[in-house]
Amino acid sequence: MDEEILSALAYFQEQLEEMSLRFQRLKDITYNLYKENERLKEENAELKELVFEKKNDRRGAGYSNLIRLYNEGYHICHPSFGEKRKGDCLFCQQLIENRLEE
Repeated sequence: MDEEILSALAYFQEQLEEMSLRFQRLKDITYNLYKENERLKEENAELKELVFEKKNDRRGAGYSNLIRLYNEGYHICHPSFGEKRKGDCLFCQQLIENRLEE
């Protein structure tokens, strides 16, 4: 009977340790998601400020905002609008070139 109880306690302890490890991993994942969410909220606020910034009612202000967004490292093309760029984007560049030709 004593061995049975000791065996059950050992098994219970193993299960508790495993659950503790799983809980720690879940906490780490949650923390990383929280940090990413905060970063995305800040980036979203910056983008809104850039996009909705008022200009002096001059023609082409929207286009100049797009150029500024592109120069600050964001996509202005339809497929990826507002996402951070890693290098140049052919779609964005084509949009800029088409607008310059008008």
